[in-house]
Amino acid sequence: MLSRIAESFFWIGRYVERAEATSRLLAEHHQLLVEDRTVPEEVACAVLLDSLSLPSVPVGDAPGLVGAVIGSAADSSTIVGSIAAARENARSIRDQLSGEVFEALNGTHIALSRGMVFAASPGVALQRVLERLLVVNGVVEWTMSRDEGYLFLALGRSLERTDMTARLLGVRHDQLWPEGGPVATLRASGALSAFLRTRLPLDGDSVRRYLVLDSTFPRSLRSCAEQAEAAVRGLEALGASDGGDLLREVGMLRSQLEYAVDPSPAEVDVLAGRSQLAALRASDYATRGFFHQAGTVVWSH
Repeated sequence: MLSRIAESFFWIGRYVERAEATSRLLAEHHQLLVEDRTVPEEVACAVLLDSLSLPSVPVGDAPGLVGAVIGSAADSSTIVGSIAAARENARSIRDQLSGEVFEALNGTHIALSRGMVFAASPGVALQRVLERLLVVNGVVEWTMSRDEGYLFLALGRSLERTDMTARLLGVRHDQLWPEGGPVATLRASGALSAFLRTRLPLDGDSVRRYLVLDSTFPRSLRSCAEQAEAAVRGLEALGASDGGDLLREVGMLRSQLEYAVDPSPAEVDVLAGRSQLAALRASDYATRGFFHQAGTVVWSH
């Protein structure tokens, strides 16, 4: 597979996951912000923007926060920007994708370009965005062959999911809003129903431990690391390898999370921070190992 095609698959996975995770996080954070006024709006806005690496945006109230995180196509850290970037990558490799995948992405991009999020209240509109992104993910799973393209997409998705789950935990909803914060954190990761079935206490420490170490929930950091490792091993089985650096990075992360022995709340926070850094390093290894452009070959007589 050509490196530019592999790179496009990788970033489609990352951008779609980023858009979904950011939409979930914004919806729940905004709900807390407008329902519980114990935290000043300026503080709550700054915490979320800092977590999403958007601290330079001057925002001091809930409507401004929604507008900043929804963003524009020029900034891939925002919801609109992530979807636009995913659609652009899909357009560049349209002959490698099923028609359904491109149409689902293109439809989501068009809907957001027409201001769908501002057509109703933010919560309702963001739910519509999530529904469209769920369709994209479903079509990917139903129509893509399990070849190199799919594995690069799955690798990008799992690394981005690791990063976004760590960013969610970095907001510390449980400290800002002790009563509603743990539930908001679970809802922002889609984990509320799964967590309630464990019958664990609904407090900040238990929620954070679950989202870091649980082996069954697909958005926990441990599961993300396992998914990333499985994707890299699948690529190596097909003959695509960067020399072992990428597998070593994701394998070490998976083992650290799998074999963490009854960590304290502080150690859980350390593991979350390490996971985010490991995802960043793994992305760099993937870029250097698979997406490096060799340059133009100059022929001479």
